Parts: sequence; structure tokens; C-alpha cells
Amino acid sequence: MKIKLQKAVLTLAACAAMTGAVEAKELIYGSWMGANATTNVISLPVYFDRIKEATNGEIEWNLIPGGQLTSGPGTVEAVGGNLIDGGTTMAPYTPRELPATNFIFNTTLAGDDVVAAAGAMNEVLLLNCPQCKQEYKRNHAVGFAGYNITPYLLMCRRPIASVADLEGVKVRASGGGISTMTIAGATPVAMNPAEATAALERGVVECVHGSLAWLKNYGYMDIVTDVLDFPLGMAGPPLLMYLNRDAWNDMSPEARKAHIDNAAELVAIGTIKAQIEVDDDIRADAMSRGINFVTGGADFEAVMAERVASQREGNIAQATDAGVENAEELLQAYETALAKWQTLATEIGTDVDKFTEALNREVYSKLDPEDM
Repeated sequence: MKIKLQKAVLTLAACAAMTGAVEAKELIYGSWMGANATTNVISLPVYFDRIKEATNGEIEWNLIPGGQLTSGPGTVEAVGGNLIDGGTTMAPYTPRELPATNFIFNTTLAGDDVVAAAGAMNEVLLLNCPQCKQEYKRNHAVGFAGYNITPYLLMCRRPIASVADLEGVKVRASGGGISTMTIAGATPVAMNPAEATAALERGVVECVHGSLAWLKNYGYMDIVTDVLDFPLGMAGPPLLMYLNRDAWNDMSPEARKAHIDNAAELVAIGTIKAQIEVDDDIRADAMSRGINFVTGGADFEAVMAERVASQREGNIAQATDAGVENAEELLQAYETALAKWQTLATEIGTDVDKFTEALNREVYSKLDPEDM
């Protein structure tokens, strides 16, 4: 009752601020990411405008960033409990609630083929993982539109040029990154990227294992002094559209269809414009501020080779223990999808329109909005 009352107050306050606007069903999107996070300023605004236009004003999303309404780990509960209508969820923050999704998230990919990873992850979660849909339902939610972030690097308060330099160093990590950092000899510390800002400042952690965009998104730019510029795994997908099931069911069929019809563009923009393209600008900005970039060598290649080679058996066992059925078959479906998308990615490049078209053709055109 308390959660529903909080939700009602938030909705009434937002409606009161609207004067002369077309009457719409306003939905609250609570983002735990900062107001300047690329997903909040590049990806979601375009998508929400598309939804408003496609529904002739029936649906209007109100984005409230900065963790004002919920945290990263709290998003599943906040969505399921009707405090917010939607948010971004990361399965490693709530592995018990989202074990099958977390299984895919924890499968570390080497290299830097971000587009292929995003395509494959969306395909396997939405078309080849009935358990994923069931766990969203179990948590009173609907989930889709996973984006992929660029390969994780190490952003540190001290120089790190070799694997030996990482021995015993406390590193913020999550998902498959925990294993990667353990192999490298570091001490992984689980926390979300937003929490890592204060942890870096206080010296609770000395490095963050994450995307370069986080320098801007989470304010690391003024704390980090050194970046190890070597791809240390890609993870994902964070689900941008993790929605309350009541809110979803209360929409008209046309509104639900509009959300699915525009999801491919959201993934494409979220992956290419909000991640790949942003990285180049952030790199230049960081270097202009004196942040030192060091290219990792063969010792880091060995770490990634060991991580990729060793993860399969451990991930399957961990997922099975968490209640995921037929985990090996699910992983095989992911590997098959990844091989296909690696071929598609050579044609897509970093073209948002081409990626959108491929995602619609291969994934979203095959979804039934009435069976989410």
C-alpha cells in the first residue's frame, strides 16, 4: 500500500506540472543512472518521443534519473511493486530474481564486436529463452531492449601497465568481470557503477572494471588518473525496457505494439550512438585532462584467453544451481546467435539504420506484443 501511495503521489505531481498538454497516460521511468548518462540523454529520449508520436499522445514517459526513485539493485523490486512503471535492470544485481538472464550476462565475450554481441543477446533472450520471459513474469514485469556496452577497460587511481600490477588491487566488478579480475590476481568488489564513484574517491576501490563511457556517466573523469586500454570482456545486456506488468497490460494493443516496433532502434542507438560513438569523444576529453592511457600486452591476452576457456563449465554449473533448466542448450543457442551476428555485423558496421533493420528482421518482427 505504501509503494502504491508513493507511486500515486509521483504521478499526480508530474501531471500537475503539465499545463495545456494533451491528455496522456503518463508513466514513470526511474533511472538509477546519472542525469548525464548516455542512455538518459541519447537513447531513451528518442525512444520515448517515438512512443508518444506512435500512440498519438496516449503514452508519455517521464524519465526521472539519478537514482531518485530506486537504485540499480532495487529496480526489479521497484518495478514489480508498482513504485515505478519502468527502469533499467542489470541481472547481476539481482541474480536470484533473474537467473537465466544473469546466465547470459555472465558469459564474457573477448574482443570488441559490440554490435554482434548486442544482436545476439537480444535474439537469445527474446526468442530462445522462455525461462527469461517466465522470470520477468514471476517478478511482475516485462523485459526487452537490451543494449550492449563497449568492451570493459580498467580505469584506475594508479598506473596499471601489467597483470602483475593488479595483484591484490581492489577493483569494482560485476557479472563475468568478477572472474576476469580474479584470474588477473585482483580483488573484485561487487557494486554498481554509480556506487563506484564514491568508492573511488574514498579509496575503497582503486580501479573500476567498466566501459570508458563511465568516465562521463558516473563522474570518474576527475578521479581516475590511468586507463588500461585493453578490452577485458564485454558484458550484457542491461535491459532498458524493464516494465511493470500492470502498466504493460493497461496499455492499448496499439501502444504495446508501438513499444516493440520501436525497440530495435532503441537498441541500435543505445549500442552505437550512446556507447561506440561516445567512447571516441570521451577518450579525447580524458587525454586532454591528462589521464594516461596504457595499451595492455600479451599478459592481458592470456587473462582473457583463460577467462573465455574456463567460463563455460563454471557458468553452466552456477546457472543450474540457480535453477536455470537446460543451461547448456541455452548457452549453445547464444553461441549460435553470436556466430550469425558476427557475420551480420560486418555488413552493419556502425550504421544505426542498418542495425535497426537487422534487429527488426531477425528479432523484433518475431515477437508478439500480446505474449510478452
